[in-house]
Amino acid sequence: MKKVRVSKVGLLCIFVLILSLVVVGCGEPKQQQQSESPSESTKDQQVNLNFASMSMGGSWYVYAVNIAELIKTYLPAGSTVDVFPYQGGVGNPILVNNGEADIALSFSAIGNWAYNGIVDYEEKGKMANIRALVGGLNKPHRVGILTTKNSGINSIQDIKDKNMKVRLLTVQRGGSGETLARQVLEAYGMTYDDIIDNGGSVSHIDLPVAVQQMQDGQADLFIHNIGYKQPDIVELCLRGNIRFLTLDPDKAELLCEKYGHENGLKIEKDEFNGVKEDIPAIGYPTGVIANKDLPEDIAYLITKAICENKEMLVDAHASLAGFEPTEAWKPTKNGSVPLHPGAEKYYKEKGWIK
Repeated sequence: MKKVRVSKVGLLCIFVLILSLVVVGCGEPKQQQQSESPSESTKDQQVNLNFASMSMGGSWYVYAVNIAELIKTYLPAGSTVDVFPYQGGVGNPILVNNGEADIALSFSAIGNWAYNGIVDYEEKGKMANIRALVGGLNKPHRVGILTTKNSGINSIQDIKDKNMKVRLLTVQRGGSGETLARQVLEAYGMTYDDIIDNGGSVSHIDLPVAVQQMQDGQADLFIHNIGYKQPDIVELCLRGNIRFLTLDPDKAELLCEKYGHENGLKIEKDEFNGVKEDIPAIGYPTGVIANKDLPEDIAYLITKAICENKEMLVDAHASLAGFEPTEAWKPTKNGSVPLHPGAEKYYKEKGWIK
C-alpha cells in the first residue's frame, strides 16, 4: 500500500478546520436554548409598557395597578409599566389598536365590537391590531341600573310610559358604561333625546362625581357596568337610599343576542347594602388585550405572570376570585378576539390549548 505523507502545513490546516467545526457546533445549541426561553431572550433588555385602565377609584384601576406591579416582577430589571387612569372599556381598544397603549383592560363583548368594527366602532372601523392575552379575569361585570328610592322609578318602561322627568347620569363618552346606558334605553325604544324632550337631563361625568351626585340626590338614574363588590358602588349604596332595577326578560334577551352580552348573571344578595335578594342581570367579564406588535416574549411573560398568581390578584380585589386561568384562553372569555402568539404559546405549554 502506498503511504500518504502529510506535510506539517497540511496538518496545521486540518487542525484549524477541526477546531472551527467544534466552535460552531458548540455555538448552535446555545442559540437554540435562548429562543426556547422567553425569559432568557428578554434578559437585561428592559421594556417600558403603557397599560390603559379606567379612572381612579374604579375596580379597573385597582386591577391595573396590581397587575402592573405583578408584571414588573417577571419583566427584565429596570422595566416599567405605567398605568393610564383612562379611557375605559370603549376607549381602551382604540388606544391599543393605535399603539398609544401596549396593553389594556377590556370587556370581552367590547373587545369583540372593536375587533369587528361594530357598535361604537362602526365609524372608526375595525380595530384589527388588538389581540387577546388573558380572558375572564373576574366575575362578569353586570349592567347596573341604579335609582334613588324617592325617584318614583320602578322600571325603565315607567320612564317611557309615564313621560317621566328624569336626571340620568352616565360616565364620560368613550367609557363602556356610557355605551350600556344607550343600549338599555334602546331596548325600550328610547334615546337620550327622549329623556331631554321629557324635561329631563343627561350628564356624562366622571365616575366619582356620578357617585357623589347620586348620594346627594342630584340625579335620579345611573346606568353603568358594575363589578363584583365594586368599591365605588359599595360607597354609593352605604346610605341605603339606592335601588337596583332589572331589565325585562325580553329586553335582556334582545341585548344579549344583538350585542354579545352574557345572560343569566346576577347582582348577588348582600353584595351591596340594600340588596336583599339576587337581582337578574346581563354582562361580560374583563380581560387583558395587547397590540399585535407587542414582542412575543413580553406577551408570554405577561400572560404567565397573571395566570400563575391568582392568589395575589384576589388579595388585591375580591372580584378576581372568579378568574380561572385554565379557561383564560377561550374565545368565549375573550370575545373571540384572536390570541397574541405569545399568550398562545404559554397556554399550549401549560397544556390548556391542545
